[in-house]
Amino acid sequence: MIVILLGVISNDEKDLINRIFSKMNVKMYNISFNILRSHCDAEEAVAQTFLKITDHIEKISVLPCPQIEPYCVIILKNETMNIIRKRKKTVYVEDVDYFDHNNKSCDTEEEYLKTANKEKLLSCVNRLSDEEKNLIYLRFVNNMSFKHISELLDITEEAAKKRGQRILKKLRLYYEEGENNAQYN
Repeated sequence: MIVILLGVISNDEKDLINRIFSKMNVKMYNISFNILRSHCDAEEAVAQTFLKITDHIEKISVLPCPQIEPYCVIILKNETMNIIRKRKKTVYVEDVDYFDHNNKSCDTEEEYLKTANKEKLLSCVNRLSDEEKNLIYLRFVNNMSFKHISELLDITEEAAKKRGQRILKKLRLYYEEGENNAQYN
């Protein structure tokens, strides 16, 4: 927000940033918190998102009104993913203590299979186009209805449902391809 204070951007761009902030700040925080499960990280993701919005306000200001919100949500998603990537590189002392002192019996093979299945599913999702990933993200990570997704993407609700069905079918196909390839190795 320093850019706003220094007056580097025009009044129209300031107004647009303020409108986006007023309209989406709480929504962005909730989306980010649902993914990250940390108040501090969610606030960081939202702050970084608004810095990116400020940096790219010229590009955002020329977008049609219905496309501004999805564009900003995608920026938030990317910032949230950056925080998750940073987390993966960090091992917290609490986690080490938990694994060292956990008295429950742990079935290593079962844990491995769960992890392998998640990784396989993630690799299948990574094969999707960005547009398909965004629809999956909105539907399953943000738990949005097809009606809301259709409004964000400026398409009919039926088109959103059909796209969702096609993407899930494609994911099943990718997943099964992976299983079939694993059988022959």
